[in-house]
Amino acid sequence: MTTNDSMELRIREVAQQLFFSQGYAATSTTQIAREVGCTQALVHYYYRTKENLFRQIFLEQVLAALNLIGRSLANEDSFDRFVEQAISMYFDALMGNPRLPFFVLEELVSNPERRKYLRENFVKNPSYALLYMQFDARMRQEQREGNIVKTDPFDLMMTIASLTVFTFLSLPMYRDLLSRTDDQVKDYILHRKAEVINMVKKILKP
Repeated sequence: MTTNDSMELRIREVAQQLFFSQGYAATSTTQIAREVGCTQALVHYYYRTKENLFRQIFLEQVLAALNLIGRSLANEDSFDRFVEQAISMYFDALMGNPRLPFFVLEELVSNPERRKYLRENFVKNPSYALLYMQFDARMRQEQREGNIVKTDPFDLMMTIASLTVFTFLSLPMYRDLLSRTDDQVKDYILHRKAEVINMVKKILKP
């Protein structure tokens, strides 16, 4: 990795930390440059604008979540194992970025432009539409074979997402209200992962 590549990556990493911890509006390229230890002009050289930098980070995070589904579908023969693997990978990804749900929800709820950007780049993207069609086809096949109950694929995705994401949204309350240590918080996340897997399997059981 060259010095230029290293600096570009460092800027993105610092920007992501700041966006996640304090939000898009409260983060400036001046602050990013100060935290990196470079000039503001250098931030603009690599990313042109704060919005462009933000979109690259947002794009990476959404792509990572979508790729989890694709990898799970490709790797698992059993739908039961697919569900377990997908939820486990989702939890593990968020354990590495526990502030991500706050970041995404805040931007999507408060900023109509973010919703438009997501719709144009993902909802209408043929490759991700195909991924959903593959997921839908797999579920309908499992239903025809009597392996799972009749459930709308979108409903299943929303159930998994809501159960998983709320685990991380609840972490500040769990940690502060109950005075939990970092190790106890980690155990809580692992416990919730197992619980969510069991609940989804029971929901799907014919």
